[in-house]
Amino acid sequence: MTTMLDVVMTIHTVFAALWTGGTLVVAGAVIPAARSDLLSTEGLTLIARRFWYLTVASVLLLLFSGGHLAGTLYTAESLQATSRGNLVLTMVGLWLVLATVLFFGFRRLTGSQSETSAVAAATRARPWFLGASGVSIALLVVAGLL
Repeated sequence: MTTMLDVVMTIHTVFAALWTGGTLVVAGAVIPAARSDLLSTEGLTLIARRFWYLTVASVLLLLFSGGHLAGTLYTAESLQATSRGNLVLTMVGLWLVLATVLFFGFRRLTGSQSETSAVAAATRARPWFLGASGVSIALLVVAGLL
């Protein structure tokens, strides 16, 4: 029998996987393709817009589903006093860092798009997406430890 907690955990896991995986794909394939002039400005804008939608949806869904899971499975004391609780708090911190780094990466990728080529935009955004990749991998490691 599937409980509400199972449904929330499944939604949480699916969107966490999509978001972190998408971040790795953008950083590892899209940005290098754009920097090599294999993507047009329009193509890069389309991919960035779709990934932005996934990012916003993931941030909101992870916020609400993670809040529900933490509130259901942990107390304030157990979050601070247990190793699993500390991992959950670490995940929350990494989630905030990833959202922030991606926000600035998107600003570099899509800001003043009419004045800039895909190569220049991808070059400006590259350090942000590489950083986001590192945070994504850290999130996956913490999730694995949980």
